[in-house]
Amino acid sequence: MTHTVLVAMALGIAQVSAYAVSVVSARALGPDGFGVLAALLGILLIGSVLAMGIQAVAARRLVGLDATQRAGAGRSMVRDGLVGGLAVAAATLAVSPLLVWLLRLDGWAALLLAALAFIPLTWAGAQYGVAQGRESYRRLAAIYAVVGLGRGVGGVAGALLTGSVVGTMAGLTAGSILGAIVGRLLVAPLVAANPVRLENFFADSAHATHALLALFVLTNIDVLLARALLDSEQAGIYGVGAVIAKVAFWLPQFVGVVAFPRFADARRSRATIISLAAVAGIGALVVVVTALLPGIIVGFIGGSAYISLVPIAWLFAAIGATFALAQALLLTRLAVDDRRAVIAIWAAAGLLVLLATLVLPATVGGLAASALLAGLALACLGLVVAGAEVISRRPQGAPTTATESIPPTD
Repeated sequence: MTHTVLVAMALGIAQVSAYAVSVVSARALGPDGFGVLAALLGILLIGSVLAMGIQAVAARRLVGLDATQRAGAGRSMVRDGLVGGLAVAAATLAVSPLLVWLLRLDGWAALLLAALAFIPLTWAGAQYGVAQGRESYRRLAAIYAVVGLGRGVGGVAGALLTGSVVGTMAGLTAGSILGAIVGRLLVAPLVAANPVRLENFFADSAHATHALLALFVLTNIDVLLARALLDSEQAGIYGVGAVIAKVAFWLPQFVGVVAFPRFADARRSRATIISLAAVAGIGALVVVVTALLPGIIVGFIGGSAYISLVPIAWLFAAIGATFALAQALLLTRLAVDDRRAVIAIWAAAGLLVLLATLVLPATVGGLAASALLAGLALACLGLVVAGAEVISRRPQGAPTTATESIPPTD
């Protein structure tokens, strides 16, 4: 229980720091500038899926190794995370002309800074995976906190000092680099051995990244669609609504982080039931609070310029809560290397685009409704699959990929 609280607190620090960037920037940049920044932050989230893919595979693979292999394998994984970050940065630069046109950016500088930020963020993902797979939750919590604080403090400082999108991205990138360096020092005791490369690590990471990419396209494409379908002011208003959705989406993240190693061994069935119930409960609470206090929440995040969002603030909370449940369901599949779930996620993303562009009106509320309907469809399908698996495994005692419970290394 203690390690769950520690991870929850660390993730809370990281997420509050991230939300602080949005809250401060919404005021410092205004609706038009914040609409651009929200789109860039959406690109960062989508591009960070390689970090999450490496984290998931590193954690899953380390659970199945004996004690003599874990340190060497972990060192190789951390090194691979840095290589992966360089690859994502290069890929972002390759598609930058398209992104500049799609997002109607005035210049290249902010996008180039976003590309640079992928290097430390992906490197940190490998660090998370090693600590998570070793169930070293104190170190995992510390790494989450320092990387999140570095990114958040840097972004807030950039927004306040410059009042520009480029300045905000420069501060965010610099803080991310510093946080990742500190994170590497924190994880060092877990990787104090000669590198031991695992077969198919990059291939497995690619499959996990594909699934997570699909999820993050689904959970962020509405912000990009807002920039494309709505005028600048409405896109900025939608960006503030998306902050509410992100709060609901990330608030229960600690549940999946702590439970993920358990999804990969004999604890799977029990962990699945408890985790999904916890995520659903937290999401429901966020929706209720948002419905009761919409004016306070919108006023705190964006200020008076976004008052038109108040009547539908609950809708964005529901979007985030639904996507959080879908993410928890996806983690249960990644833990056993089930590669079929990605099909359903891409289908949900396609449904969102279809609803937003052809069915529902091109308004803030219409786009939000499109996102919610797509998320509900995916979550319901996932719950059916998870429920059927739990029921089918119960008579057999729920064996999976490992036979022993691995204790935390702290």
